[in-house]
Amino acid sequence: MEIGALAIIVFLFLVSDCHSKSIQQQNASVDESQDERIYALDSTIKRLEAIVENVTKSKDRNEKPVMFYAKISGRSFTLQVLSTVVFETVILNIGGHYDQYDGIFVAPRKGVYMFSWTVSIGSGSYVVTELVVEEKNIAGTGNTDTNGGHHSASMTALCRMDKDDHAFIRTASYSGANIFYSNPNYPQTSFLGMLVFEEK
Repeated sequence: MEIGALAIIVFLFLVSDCHSKSIQQQNASVDESQDERIYALDSTIKRLEAIVENVTKSKDRNEKPVMFYAKISGRSFTLQVLSTVVFETVILNIGGHYDQYDGIFVAPRKGVYMFSWTVSIGSGSYVVTELVVEEKNIAGTGNTDTNGGHHSASMTALCRMDKDDHAFIRTASYSGANIFYSNPNYPQTSFLGMLVFEEK
């Protein structure tokens, strides 16, 4: 009996010890798995924080788009050669980079800008204009048909500008008196521009 009882006690001890070790191993395995999940979650949070920070910085840097639209309304006037056309009626000026008093747009950032303008010409008259960026002629448009009737001409151009470069519309150097006719009942003389791609 004593030997049998002792054998039973040893057996129970071994079984208990094995069971205890099995539980410890399971607990260790669970702890490792939880640590891995916590590490992965922490890494994901850090990546998301970095993305949010970059987006926030980007929004701060480009907090406002750059665009304007201005026109000349309800008047006729004459400009000689190489005269800046001033579009005094501002419809839109997001960022405030177009000056309605001198007709000049100043680029706030380096990038590619798009400009479009229309000139309206009175009966029997002509107008020839050009887009100028830092004294460089980018594109031109106008109408030299003097056979009568009201005419208009438009042009759209893309160009690269550095920060603080100036862009404006002026009359060309090879014509004479440019007679504009900008009336609500006809196509009006207008000028628009916008930043379409910012460069670093």
